[in-house]
Amino acid sequence: MDYLQKENRIMKELEKILYNYLPDEDVKQILKSKRQFISLDLVDEPTNLYSSKVGGYGYLPKSFPYPTNKNNQPLSLLAQLNFDELPKLESFPKTGILAFYVDYIDANSYIGLNFDNVTEQSGYKVLYFSKIDEEHHTVEEQKKLFISYFDKFIWQVVFEERKLRGFLSETIPILDIVEFEQFMGESYYDFIEGRFLDEDKQDEFEELIFENNIENTCIGGYPFFTQSDPRGYDQKLQEEYNTLLFQLNSYNDIVMWGDTGVGNFFINDEKLKNKDFSDVLYNWDCY
Repeated sequence: MDYLQKENRIMKELEKILYNYLPDEDVKQILKSKRQFISLDLVDEPTNLYSSKVGGYGYLPKSFPYPTNKNNQPLSLLAQLNFDELPKLESFPKTGILAFYVDYIDANSYIGLNFDNVTEQSGYKVLYFSKIDEEHHTVEEQKKLFISYFDKFIWQVVFEERKLRGFLSETIPILDIVEFEQFMGESYYDFIEGRFLDEDKQDEFEELIFENNIENTCIGGYPFFTQSDPRGYDQKLQEEYNTLLFQLNSYNDIVMWGDTGVGNFFINDEKLKNKDFSDVLYNWDCY
């Protein structure tokens, strides 16, 4: 079974679980929130500076300074998305490269995340290049920037470079996230507690949902968190960062956020349509 077939099977199984445990009207409302997204599979194939990938070195024009943290230390390429080679998704760029850089070096940066200001791009950078035909920094030039730091990677996330292969898929927000409450009019936990009088049935349902949810690396769709949605208690954050831009999940020993966590990047839908990536909310959490 290939990657896409597996996801389609999971989605069908998820719908079956919902109909088996919830009233039909609830299921129909949940399914109205079905959203298309680009699911990303990490594959062990050759990459270059232009590839959609995690880790390694990316496309960076020489007209653009290499991204650094507040201490002028180089940020590391977390992931790069080349939209010329990915499926097309509404509102997202059709061409160009979108790159995500984070801080592996600063011991106080927590992979570049400022918990007091999750939109401050000092320990992380999101860069978009609409054209990829400029003279660019070579792999060798980028490697030289890290000569003094390779043994100082405190917060490394990606341990092996992997190509990203994209597939169009669908998902629903049957999780404790902002989008569920927006669609259903109540929080996920209030919804679940209000539908189950039998605790054993509730536990059984939640276990099945957990086992069959699509928690993956993706572009668009719905996020998931190991802890809680950072937008959950802030109406301004919910409004301004209402679209999942990119999500990178832990994957075997290749990608690891802390203790098997996940990283998310959010953007406003209008800014996304305008290809303005200057204002992005970044979050990661782990178990």
